[in-house]
Amino acid sequence: MLAHPGGFPAPVHEGSASIWHLADVPVWLQAKGGYAVAGHVLEVAQVAMHVNIAKEQRRIPRRRALELED
Repeated sequence: MLAHPGGFPAPVHEGSASIWHLADVPVWLQAKGGYAVAGHVLEVAQVAMHVNIAKEQRRIPRRRALELED
């Protein structure tokens, strides 16, 4: 990540601790070459990413509604 700042996947959250979707990292590793990632690991990571994105999409409208009430 530090050695490839322009090519490494962007974090979904930056702060004192940055957070990435796991699914982005093995895809990058495979594209870089020399890294083999088991298919089931990539599949689980992609499902987890889709679940997290769906949860965030449901959370945002609720948070905006609460902000409008204040």
